[in-house]
Amino acid sequence: MNNILSITALPAVWTGGTVDEIGALLLDALRAILDVDFLFLRVAGQADQPEVLIERSGEGSARGRSKLIDDLIRTLGTNVNDWPREADLQQGGSSFRIVTEKLGVHGKTGVLLAGSMVPSFPSDEERIVLHVAASQATIAVAEVMRFRDDTRAIAARELKKVVDAIPVMAWSTLPDGWADFFNEHFLRYLGITTEQAAGWGWTTALHPDDYGPLQSVWAGLLASGAPGETEARLRRWDGQYRWFLFRANPIFGETGKVIRWYGTNTDIDDRKRFEEEMRRSAALMTQAQRLTVTGSVWWRPTTGEIYWSDEAYRVAGHDLGTTPTVDMMLDRCHPDDLPIVRKLISIAMLHGENVDLEHRLVMEDGAIKYVHVVLQNIGADPADPEFIGAVADITQRKISEEKLRRSEVLLTEGQRISRTGTFSWKVETDEIAFSEELNRIFGLESGRVDFEGISQRVFEEDLPLLATKMAEVREGGDNPDYEIRLLVDGQLKYVRVVGRIIRHLNGTTECIGAVQDVSAQRVAELARDKLRSELAQLARAMSLSTMAASIAHEVNQPLSGIIMNSSVLLRMLSTSPPNVDGAIETAKRTIRDGNRASDVITRLRNLFKRGVATLEQFDLHDAAREVIGLVANDLQRGRITLVEDLSSAPSLIVGDRVQLQQVMMNLLRNSIDAMADVAQQQRKIVVRTVFRHHEVSVIVEDSGIGLGNADIERLFDAFHTTKPNGMGIGLSVSRSIVEAHKGRMWAEPSPSGGAAFGFALPVGRRAEGDIPLSEANS
Repeated sequence: MNNILSITALPAVWTGGTVDEIGALLLDALRAILDVDFLFLRVAGQADQPEVLIERSGEGSARGRSKLIDDLIRTLGTNVNDWPREADLQQGGSSFRIVTEKLGVHGKTGVLLAGSMVPSFPSDEERIVLHVAASQATIAVAEVMRFRDDTRAIAARELKKVVDAIPVMAWSTLPDGWADFFNEHFLRYLGITTEQAAGWGWTTALHPDDYGPLQSVWAGLLASGAPGETEARLRRWDGQYRWFLFRANPIFGETGKVIRWYGTNTDIDDRKRFEEEMRRSAALMTQAQRLTVTGSVWWRPTTGEIYWSDEAYRVAGHDLGTTPTVDMMLDRCHPDDLPIVRKLISIAMLHGENVDLEHRLVMEDGAIKYVHVVLQNIGADPADPEFIGAVADITQRKISEEKLRRSEVLLTEGQRISRTGTFSWKVETDEIAFSEELNRIFGLESGRVDFEGISQRVFEEDLPLLATKMAEVREGGDNPDYEIRLLVDGQLKYVRVVGRIIRHLNGTTECIGAVQDVSAQRVAELARDKLRSELAQLARAMSLSTMAASIAHEVNQPLSGIIMNSSVLLRMLSTSPPNVDGAIETAKRTIRDGNRASDVITRLRNLFKRGVATLEQFDLHDAAREVIGLVANDLQRGRITLVEDLSSAPSLIVGDRVQLQQVMMNLLRNSIDAMADVAQQQRKIVVRTVFRHHEVSVIVEDSGIGLGNADIERLFDAFHTTKPNGMGIGLSVSRSIVEAHKGRMWAEPSPSGGAAFGFALPVGRRAEGDIPLSEANS
């Protein structure tokens, strides 16, 4: 009874103990009570509780699988349920009597076995002690398991709180990768339940482009059992994809096999975007450096550390990857620039002063390269400067500057030689700039130019023209081209202005142009025109002289005969009686000589006539515009405004186009000559056509000196003129041409104070044929 009480008292000792401790105490107690050769206790493994095997024998204590245990299992079998309650065994040449007591129902908890070579083993008391011991062990093991489960449940709940609270997605899988746990953060992000995410359900949230690569990495980890990581995008509950870093670590069991995988998903979307932005920025920076031929540098003199970007290597002419040094850069300096470069570098090293200089490099092939080096000290410690900066290849800029300088010299000299200056006028702001040559032409000092200074130098009579041309540009006109006069220091200058309108993308307008001093040319032209006029007058006088000499020579003989015959006739009639027959013969000879003189005049007239008119149908307005175009230079030179007031009626007529254009030309030239002494602002010619009463009229009206007291009827007489150097032929010939076309010609005072000359022609097709112009050419 005491032995049984000892066994029943064991639970008090077992309190708080582990299964191993309970088993060891139990076997030690039984060994002290029973006369046995060996004891064996097996507690089955449960969940993560491994199997417990303990033995007590004459050889001592043992844990785990001993030779005795192996012999028992080999003899009785691995299934505890098949072990007999009592049996005789042969062990190592000895006979043993064994007794087994199962722990729990059908030995589910384990088995207790005792063996003895005593033939009377087991006695009834020994059976009771073993049975009570097995029962107590079963209860104690169950209590330990329950306590452990409760403790683990509490720990699991606490652990879940922790896992759910960490700011990453946590998960775990079985050894084959089947996911069976997700923390709350994971589930909330995906917006699904544990059941939906279990297994491979969570993979539906993977970005389609990332599914394959992630599966490949995951399969590799499962096969190798090695930890690893990869990146993929997961779809959030609102449909937005974000980048995550997937990390997985395996847990190994006692056998060395993976029993579980644990992992986390860390949101790296912001980092990925930043990396992408940095990658893009780096690419842009690299491209910008390549395009601008500018490399970046970093330099810490105290440590000798130097960093060059790829473009800096290219600018310096060194191979990529070569460790940069100060001496390496100085070796490339041009000998003439080396002293100043060394000096500035030394100052930077000693005092941390910034560097900004341009110098030359001599490349390996002997080529000269210009560089601009800028270094800025960003270090906080004056004794430990840290520089960042740039080195730019400015060779092309230097070459361009030299070309630009040369171009400016050539342009300046070209403007000076050609007496041509350039200007820029910003129309909206009236900001105007002159070149040096244009300042010289206008007699202005270099600097800012304004319209007040310009207007003070424009000849007063040309100010209206300048204002008109500027107004046309302001109203959208294009490419002005005109001439004005300047009065600079009492000297009259003729200048030609040519402009080109530029409309910028911002909507502003700029007039770029040139002004050429054409004074020498205009003076030469005026002298030429005067000489030409004098030569023409002389030619006309010589022609008339020749014609008069011809007429005198040809008519002289008939006139001499008429005079002689007349004298003879008088003598014959004076005789007494008169010699009538002789007088009649003499009179006949006088008539013959008169006819002879008439034939001479007719022959001379035919000699000077142009021939016959060629009739054709033509547009009178087109003919008039051609004539106006021919006198355009004379109009511009005389600062004369011409206004076309041509009728809108059909202007087709039949006549000699050339002869009628000669008439219009004569009228226009007369009007131009009539305004030579009129103030410029009053110089105006109007060319007008009027269709009425089956005739068309062409009228040329000017604001010249007018007709005054002139006899209008005599204006059309041959050799009658009001001009100092006129011949008096033009209007006479013009009227003859008009009358040969069955028209009429007139002159009258103009309401503007000048004169109006016009002619009218019948409208309608004449009969085909030629019109004799003997009258027109007289």
